[in-house]
Amino acid sequence: MRERMLFLSAHNQCSEGAELRTESFLVILLEKFDIDLLEYCPGARERFANFSPALTLHRAGKAVDPRRTLLRPLDRLRSQTSHDAGKELRTEIKELCSQHAYSHVFISHSLLGNFIDLIATLLPGAVIVTDAQRTVSRTVEREGTVQRKIRHHYRKINEARVRHDERKLMSKTGLLLAASEWDALSFKALSFANAGKVHVVPPFVNLQEYQFTDPVCKENGIMLHWDMHTVQGKNAVMLFHKKIYPLIRAEVPDVQCYIVSSAVHPEVLALSRADSSVKVIEEPGQAAEYIRRSKAVLVYLREGSHSQKKILEAWALRTPVVTSLKGAEALNCEHGRNILLAGTTVAMAEHAIKLLQSPELGSLIADRAYRTLVNHYEMKKVQAKVLSLV
Repeated sequence: MRERMLFLSAHNQCSEGAELRTESFLVILLEKFDIDLLEYCPGARERFANFSPALTLHRAGKAVDPRRTLLRPLDRLRSQTSHDAGKELRTEIKELCSQHAYSHVFISHSLLGNFIDLIATLLPGAVIVTDAQRTVSRTVEREGTVQRKIRHHYRKINEARVRHDERKLMSKTGLLLAASEWDALSFKALSFANAGKVHVVPPFVNLQEYQFTDPVCKENGIMLHWDMHTVQGKNAVMLFHKKIYPLIRAEVPDVQCYIVSSAVHPEVLALSRADSSVKVIEEPGQAAEYIRRSKAVLVYLREGSHSQKKILEAWALRTPVVTSLKGAEALNCEHGRNILLAGTTVAMAEHAIKLLQSPELGSLIADRAYRTLVNHYEMKKVQAKVLSLV
């Protein structure tokens, strides 16, 4: 008889890449459990309607009430908009726990740190599984001068409170899934007694979603592949067009730049109207096709942008990637073997030019990257690991 799991998540509380990670966990766990999915979703959403007979969907739609504090600006355990998830979600959790005997409870990183005390009280015998993916590393401190000065005064207090929350999380959870070896080591160092609960589940993709039977002819094109919904994403496009793209066009005049996104900032649209070589495609379903056609994929350089998923998508479609050390820090990659890493805008341009002018090099790097993906980041292997843990 299949066991029953309560799965807690929050739509629109995280980036697109992070949300896909949560959905992938849901798909994996449905292989073993009957799942009640309780999702905070402020608007209409049909993503999981008729998704699986083993899945029962419950939604809470009222806006959560965030706790405003200066003590969590650098690295916060909870999502900024879900520090306190509010009475409605708590009421739903209590009601579901009174109706069903859950053997496991999964708390996605979008609600990390929320409800764990409540769950432990209501279901003392249940195994609590948490996805502890960090969206921002502890070293992020790149905002304006005034903000840096303010944060300097609160750094020690902030770090102490974060460590306190993380130790509490480790003591309450039965299984903590980290997204990288670095994150796993960070958690283990907090509590050696609970270190055995920590396991690495890296970013992963389902290769079946990236299989194409028709051949593709590579063009002199580059694909900008990152989250265009954010201000940071828009700023990255503007920086690329101002400092990197002119260097590329000087060496490869017929180059084309592709941007595929469902929502594009007006300033980016203005770029495409002023520069005919910049193509904006507002159909996200076309992303795979343009990645296949491009000779290089450029992934957002800054951390906290969930660039790893974007890199894996390019690897699955056999297109070489240019990114930074931060963009690929959690992946099994090596510069010149399965990826090209750039520390400056000039290096980024040089790597892109090299791939545009040397298709053989691009093919070699892409083939090695594909083998790395199959060996380490393919969904079936990750699925077997996750199901063995729970």
